[in-house]
Amino acid sequence: MHRHDSGELKRTFNHYDANKNGVIDRQEFAKFLAALDPLITEEEADIGFQIIDSDSSGAIDYEEFLAWWRER
Repeated sequence: MHRHDSGELKRTFNHYDANKNGVIDRQEFAKFLAALDPLITEEEADIGFQIIDSDSSGAIDYEEFLAWWRER
């Protein structure tokens, strides 16, 4: 990822953080994935969520989101 892309990624994160609490929950994450791939299954979304939520808090914070994005 280029340095200038981080602002766009932060805007994307904030867009899908619908309740603006600083994290993306499972429902918000499902909407994000559906925008990327409308054919993704609920099971695939759940698996992805569990992988990205590296601290198992039940929510994805921006640092987890950023780490995942850089690895993909």
